[in-house]
Amino acid sequence: MIAVNKEMAQVRILTSRGSIAYFLPEVELKNEKHKRCADLILYGEIVEMKTIFGTRATLGGKFRLGYKQGASLLHYCTFPTHFPQRHSVFIRLMSDIPVNSVKAKIAGVLKYHHGEGDFICYFEKTEELHTWTYEELRNLIGR
Repeated sequence: MIAVNKEMAQVRILTSRGSIAYFLPEVELKNEKHKRCADLILYGEIVEMKTIFGTRATLGGKFRLGYKQGASLLHYCTFPTHFPQRHSVFIRLMSDIPVNSVKAKIAGVLKYHHGEGDFICYFEKTEELHTWTYEELRNLIGR
């Protein structure tokens, strides 16, 4: 029940700003033992949600996991041709990590990944919601 409440709180952040979200069922993907797939569809795009309480290292690790879950879903599932071949990660950040530090950390994680999508981050302490494309973040480090 706690996980459902946490997910609902995350979705409320997005839907209170006019987004429409559709929850996805949890499934075990072939050759991916103990993996869950992405959490929802937002603007027709696969989105994995995470809540972070820790440091930059925790942020990087959770983002990597969310990115991998979204990529796995795109790889193993068949979607209609009009479905965007993108996947995004939404992070609700409970820590006091500054915006520029968050961007730099995620840019470093994305350096060797070529997928398309968005990194959406809600900074709980300041109640700010930021969205960057993966490409914008990769450009920060001159990929």
